[in-house]
Amino acid sequence: MGDQVIKRAGRLQGCPTIPGDKSISHRAAIMSLLCRETIEARNFAPGDDCARSLGAVEMVGGRVERDGTVIRLTPPAAGVKAAAEPIDCGNSGTTMRLLAGLLCGSGVPARLVGDQSLSNRPMYRIIEPLRRMNAAIETTESGTAPIEIGTAPLIPIDYTLPVASSQVKSCLLLAGLSSRNAVILKEKVLTRDHTERMVNHFGGRVEIEDVAAQVMPDPDDPRKKKRFIPTEEYKRKITLSTSGPLQGGVIDIPGDISTAAYFISAALIVPGSHIILKNVGLNPTRAAFLNLLRQMGANIAIKNRTMLSGEPAGDIEVAHSRLKPRRIGGNVIANLIDEIPMLAVLAAFLEGTSVIRDAGELRHKESDRLAAITGNLRAMGVKVGEFPDGLAIEGTGEVNAAAVDSYGDHRIAMAFAVAGLGAHGQTIIKNSQAVSVSCPEFFAMLNGLRVV
Repeated sequence: MGDQVIKRAGRLQGCPTIPGDKSISHRAAIMSLLCRETIEARNFAPGDDCARSLGAVEMVGGRVERDGTVIRLTPPAAGVKAAAEPIDCGNSGTTMRLLAGLLCGSGVPARLVGDQSLSNRPMYRIIEPLRRMNAAIETTESGTAPIEIGTAPLIPIDYTLPVASSQVKSCLLLAGLSSRNAVILKEKVLTRDHTERMVNHFGGRVEIEDVAAQVMPDPDDPRKKKRFIPTEEYKRKITLSTSGPLQGGVIDIPGDISTAAYFISAALIVPGSHIILKNVGLNPTRAAFLNLLRQMGANIAIKNRTMLSGEPAGDIEVAHSRLKPRRIGGNVIANLIDEIPMLAVLAAFLEGTSVIRDAGELRHKESDRLAAITGNLRAMGVKVGEFPDGLAIEGTGEVNAAAVDSYGDHRIAMAFAVAGLGAHGQTIIKNSQAVSVSCPEFFAMLNGLRVV
């Protein structure tokens, strides 16, 4: 695909079909290895990342039948088997981390490898708790891929997650499922809960216990009340009970809210725009982006709410809006992590300074996203301050077109393509093929919204 040219848009209108949720698709593919029956996954996500999970399933004995966006996943009759060669996870950290848990629990030796980007991302965060479960698992001295998995029987675990990571959580739940061991996990910061929902959808048993805030008299002024979290060092307790195999069956996958974020933002940026996105996932652990946009003044309406295979979904209607800058940080960042590149671009089109903090995790994604955002926005004439864990963006409402680089990162490519729709001039996205990781048809979908 090479370079992609993005011209300033006059108005956007339409009803694009958002591809299936990437996180849910990964989990359906990998979890199929633990089911009694075939899983029929409808609206399975396109893109290279989820294709890696499908390829991995086939390498360890599962059968994958593809019919467009409908994928039939049949578990291996004799259980998960050792792959004949290293399993290449490509650029997909989700594939590597979730599969590592399942293979450790299955007692199947394996070597997991990835591309250059994935080989620089942190894996020790799954290695340490898996070793607590008695897993035979090794990685490099720097705690990165490749990962070597041996055979060792696992034991139950009661573990407080030190980092906010749904992938670590899912890795341990899959380790427990595949080894028939109880798993108790405690989250200090709530993260996306697709694995928990899917286990229950397929007949397993995951119990969720939230630690509620309590209202107590203020000791300094008894007339006032204070809310506080009890002394436990976590906000949510997740308990996986030991059980037999999952059942399998049909799963309808909603549209990916993280992909929808680019189209929502495009409509907000380009004057006169109005679009509707149907059947998009509205999981509460993924709703932080929509909630934040509304706080900033976005004209967004949710219609036709429904449940799709245990996941809330609905239609999102959005129109051009004048937004106000915000300062964001703290616990909300964990549930905004995929959308921060797009939020940073949005900030450039506002009048005033926006600040993003506590987002150091972005330095360990497909690219160093904080550095990539900074470099590209500066190329477009935007003043940006870069911190170790965030950014300060001085928006003026005016952005100039420029040649920018995706740095091989799909979210950077898509965010700056949206920037190009509102920028003065002609923007060039270098290495635009990065979008194939999650949304191969992204540029065609974006151009399809232009009103001629």
